[in-house]
Amino acid sequence: MSVHNLHDYDEKREAFEWDEIFGEADWDAPEKLNIAHEVCDRHATDRGKVALYYAGKNGERETLTFWELAERSNRFANVLSDCMDSGDRVFSYMPRIPEHYVALIGTLKAGGVWGGVNERFGPDGIAYRLDDCDAKVVITTPQNRTTVEDALDDAPSVEHVIVVSEDVVEDGSTTSRTNSGDGGGVQRDDINYHSAMKNASTEFETAETSGEDNALLYYTSGTTGLAKGVLHKHRWVTGVAATQRFAVDLQPGDLYWSTGDLGWLTGPINTLGAWFWGTSLFTYEGEFDPEAWADLLDEFPISVLFSVPTAYRMLRENAGVLEDKNLDLRHALSIGEPLSAGVVEWGEDTLGVTIHDTYGQTETGNMIINNYPTMEIRPGSMGKPLPGIEAAVVDPETGEPLEPGETGEIAQRGNYPCFFAEYWNKPEKTEGCFVNNWYLSGDLGHLDEDGYFWFEGRADDVIISAGYRIGPFEVESSLGEHPAVAESAVVPKSHRERGNIVKAYVVLSEGTDPSSDLAEDIKRHVKEELSAHEYPREVEFTDELPKTVTGKIRRTELRDRTDE
Repeated sequence: MSVHNLHDYDEKREAFEWDEIFGEADWDAPEKLNIAHEVCDRHATDRGKVALYYAGKNGERETLTFWELAERSNRFANVLSDCMDSGDRVFSYMPRIPEHYVALIGTLKAGGVWGGVNERFGPDGIAYRLDDCDAKVVITTPQNRTTVEDALDDAPSVEHVIVVSEDVVEDGSTTSRTNSGDGGGVQRDDINYHSAMKNASTEFETAETSGEDNALLYYTSGTTGLAKGVLHKHRWVTGVAATQRFAVDLQPGDLYWSTGDLGWLTGPINTLGAWFWGTSLFTYEGEFDPEAWADLLDEFPISVLFSVPTAYRMLRENAGVLEDKNLDLRHALSIGEPLSAGVVEWGEDTLGVTIHDTYGQTETGNMIINNYPTMEIRPGSMGKPLPGIEAAVVDPETGEPLEPGETGEIAQRGNYPCFFAEYWNKPEKTEGCFVNNWYLSGDLGHLDEDGYFWFEGRADDVIISAGYRIGPFEVESSLGEHPAVAESAVVPKSHRERGNIVKAYVVLSEGTDPSSDLAEDIKRHVKEELSAHEYPREVEFTDELPKTVTGKIRRTELRDRTDE
C-alpha cells in the first residue's frame, strides 16, 4: 500500500466524487460553508497547533498557532465590520507578513470579498483593480502607503486604508503623517492596524455563508487586454483542498513552504488549501535569494516546497549555497512554465526529491493538471487532470476533443468547485470563454497516447518570465506613454535564469535619437508605472514594426528576429 494520499490515479479518478471533500468540512458543505471557519477556527481547539512559521527579511521570527490566528482574525473582522458591508471588496498590498494572513482570514469571516495586489505593481495597476471592482478597503504597510495614495486618485470607491504600522496613537487613528522608511508612513485618516486590533473584541460570529457566496476576487495578468477580475465562491476551498491532498500530498507533521505571494491567487490556493487540512505553513517575507533560501531550508524542517522554475534554476546556478545544508524535503512542486529535464535531474541529485510540475490559471482557481507522487513523471509534461476534473485538448473553433499528438487548446468542463464564477461585471467575456461547454484556457498543448498533457505555449502572445504571465497589451500601453516612444511591441527573449525576459522593439518619436541612456529611461518608466516584473529588460530601437495588411503587429516575425 502506498504511503501517499493518492494510491492509484486511475482508480481514484474512476471513483472520486466531490462530496468526498465537502464531507471533510466542519459545516454542512456546500450549503453552509465559510472558508475562514474551515481553514482556521475548526483547527483552533488545539492551542499548540501551529498555523504559520514566519521568517522576516531582517531576521525576525514568529510562530502563529491556529488558536492565535482565530483570535486575531476575529479582531480584524470586528475592525472591518465598522468599515464595510457583507460582500464589499477588501484588497491588500503588502509583503508576506503575519498580519497579511490574519487580514485574509478576517475578511472572509466578516463576509467580505478578498483580493490581493502584488507589490510589483505600481499605482496604475493598483488603481485599475480597485476601481474596476469598487473596492471599499485597502490594507497596506507604511512602506507602501505613498504608492497606494497615488493609486487612490483613480479609485474613488476606497473609503478606508488600514496601515500595519507600529506608530503609537491614542485614539485609534494617527494624528499626523508619520514617515516610515521610503513609503510615506501613515496618513491622518488611516486606520492604524495595531491600535484598532488592540481595541477590538476577540469574539466574532463568522458570517454564515454558503458555497455559492462570493469569497475571492483576483485579477488576471492582462494577457489579451486589460486585466479581468476573476470571482471565486466559498466552494472554491474544497477544490484547492483536493489538490493539496492529491498533488501536494500533504501528510500529518508536514511543514509546507509555498513561496507564492498573497498578491497572486497562487498564495491563497496553497495557504488556504493546506490550512483546510490543518497543515503548518512557512513563509518568508523577503524576495528570492539563493543563499537566504538555502539557510531557511537548513533552519526550518520544511518537508514540502512549492515554487517556480526560475527559483529552482537559480538554486541550481548557485548550487554551492546548498553544500552542508541539512534538508528535510520529501516532496517539491513547481508552477508557471514547464520544467526542463535538467532541472528535474538536478532536483533529484541535489534536493533529494523529484520536482513535480503543475498547471492552473486564475480562472481554474487551482492547479488542475498535475504530476502525482505515485505516477510516472515525464519531464516537460504538465501531468494529468485532478480527480473530479474533466480536461481535454480541443479544437478551439468547434470544441471537439482532438486525438493524441494533435495541437489544440487546453480545456476543461467548468463543473468543479474551484472553477471561477465569472469575470467581474463582464458577462460577455465570461460567456466567450466557452465553446461546446468547454472552457478554453487560451493555452495550446497536446495529449500523448497515455493521457499526459504537454504545454506548447499561449494561443495569444503571452510572455512567461520567471513564472509570471505577462501580456503585451499592458506593457505596450505603458511604453506608449513615454514621450519618446511612437510605437512599440514586446516579445519574449530566451533567458537562462528567467526562462524568458520581455524584449521591447521601439519606434522613436520624430526628432528623438536612440541612445543607451534613453533605453534605460524607457525601462525605468515602465517599471515604475506598471510593475517590476513586466518591464522590458532589453530595448531595441527600430525604424518600423512589421505589420499585417490590416495594421496588426506581426509579433511572430519579431519573435523570429529575436531568436536569431
